[in-house]
Amino acid sequence: MFENSIRGSRSMRVLLGTASILCSAVVLAVGFIAVPVLAEPLKAFSVSGPISGIDVGNVKPAGVSGRFIVRERHITGTFAGDITGDFTITYDANVPLATQSGPVHARMIVDSYEANMTIISSLGPTPVPCGSPDGVTCIETPVGNFVPGLLLNGSMNFLSGAKGTGNVNGWLIPILDAQGHIERIAASLLTIAGQWS
Repeated sequence: MFENSIRGSRSMRVLLGTASILCSAVVLAVGFIAVPVLAEPLKAFSVSGPISGIDVGNVKPAGVSGRFIVRERHITGTFAGDITGDFTITYDANVPLATQSGPVHARMIVDSYEANMTIISSLGPTPVPCGSPDGVTCIETPVGNFVPGLLLNGSMNFLSGAKGTGNVNGWLIPILDAQGHIERIAASLLTIAGQWS
């Protein structure tokens, strides 16, 4: 009887010890579970402004293809909206001289913000109206006649200053030099709209 009592008390101690260890393990495990960090809610933002300048960059012919490789060319301008200030966009491209159309990879800096941009440029009518269409300096469209230029459409994502993405839209009317390269910009508008935190 006494032995049974000792055995019972040992069994009880073992059971209580095991239960204690299990409880400690559960408490430890709960302590290590990561508490999810709630991300800041995204809110809408938009900026827009004209392109005021373009430098010569590093432009070289891509063989005899009629295309040109553009490296480290800079465009500058001023944004108003949720970001206000002068911007610089440094871009690379490989485009045919005849149309200046194609993919453009760029990095934008404005104020304390930096972003990557991927844009497609294409020929088309800008919002600037014109008189009689001739197919070269004035394009006829179903909604009116407009000066031709480069249309810009693409996307961007912030690298610093904010988190978020946006859509890039714009247009520009280039002034070409004697070889057909963009020398300066007569009129333009660049707009970015998206969400950030």
